[in-house]
Amino acid sequence: MLKKIKTSELKIGMVVEKMDRPWLKHPFLTNRKKITSPSQIDKLLEFKIEDVYIYIGPEDEGPLVPVAGPGDEAGLESAGEDAFLLPSISTEEVPTLSAPHMVPFEEEVKVARVIQREAQNIIQDVMQDIRKGSTIEPGKVEEVVNKMVDSIFRNRDAFVSLTRIKGYDEYTYVHSLDVCVLALTFGHHLHFEQEELQKIGIGAILHDTGKMKIPTSILNKPGRLTELEFLEVRKHPLYSLDIMEKAGGLPEEAKIIAMQHHERHNGTGYPHGLREEQIHPFSQVTAIIDVYDAVTTNRCYQRAMSAYRAMQILYELGQTQFNLELVERFIQCMGIFPVGTVVELDSAEIGVVTSVNLQALLRPRVLLLYANKRRPYPSPKTVDLMERVADGEGFLRSIIGVLSRQQWDIDVERYLSSADSITA
Repeated sequence: MLKKIKTSELKIGMVVEKMDRPWLKHPFLTNRKKITSPSQIDKLLEFKIEDVYIYIGPEDEGPLVPVAGPGDEAGLESAGEDAFLLPSISTEEVPTLSAPHMVPFEEEVKVARVIQREAQNIIQDVMQDIRKGSTIEPGKVEEVVNKMVDSIFRNRDAFVSLTRIKGYDEYTYVHSLDVCVLALTFGHHLHFEQEELQKIGIGAILHDTGKMKIPTSILNKPGRLTELEFLEVRKHPLYSLDIMEKAGGLPEEAKIIAMQHHERHNGTGYPHGLREEQIHPFSQVTAIIDVYDAVTTNRCYQRAMSAYRAMQILYELGQTQFNLELVERFIQCMGIFPVGTVVELDSAEIGVVTSVNLQALLRPRVLLLYANKRRPYPSPKTVDLMERVADGEGFLRSIIGVLSRQQWDIDVERYLSSADSITA
């Protein structure tokens, strides 16, 4: 639960979960901040933030467990050569404060699919219009983004589960849609206001429109780009900005996202080589998600990596290219085992993560496919890893490792597309 206290009562080690003003109106990157020095308390007081909310758990639980830093024990055994561990994450159950689901997953995913199809059609039309030299219609984009925001507020897992379902030939517009969904989900996790979510959603869904000004022979080239080709690709954020300005009526923050989503924290990005606070927070969010979705998607020049491996890569990039605190919050948002991760349980069963438990990141819902490494189940079944043994002293199943979906030849997207209709 949350407890409201005076800022002057804060002590080092406490974790502030909420402040008395919107995310962009205080000196920290997110609403959640672990107090590590007196100067942070002084900065809050300097910004006239008089009240904050801290997490208070049961008497034996202690304060909210922050995402761990490098060197903390992961506590999971490696399950084969293709299993990966995230050294940055603690295995303690990490409660979060995102709003509870208002609508059951099974109900909202049906609505989310309809919105997804509508959004796909709109972004595909937008891309085609740009190819033809036409101006985009902002009204349609804004309307569908608002529907997506509403869906995520009702149940954030429903739409996120659909981002793993994509076709090889649909990359450009499906990528834009998936980045939008994930940006909205992450923004919701960071307690963005609804108006802020609408702005980040519009920017995210239109962030790659400038690629329509680049020849497809370059975009889909299977081999290494020449220096001139790469210089052309690096222009697409500027093209995106130009397209959005010509459309008129789009939020300034959305245009900034399109312009800055390839900027990097250490100044190595493009088109302007911005650094750290020079990059808008919305752009920092979108940049992380843009990379995450790109590396977890099959392309003509790369094979998709697992969501779990992608999280490890993001953490490594957080040391240089991204804001590390924001990367850690994204990992917390998506789960230590993101939707689509192939996992092995201590029961010897093998399955696919279908939804994340925000109150216990190590205990998602899993669609079981194999009773063990030699015997598949006749019919898949969904289980909740929060289920306890009869005496209540422990959990019935726990994850012990992550497996390569390619090695096991598991079509994750096919299972996710039907997971909502499969019950335990």
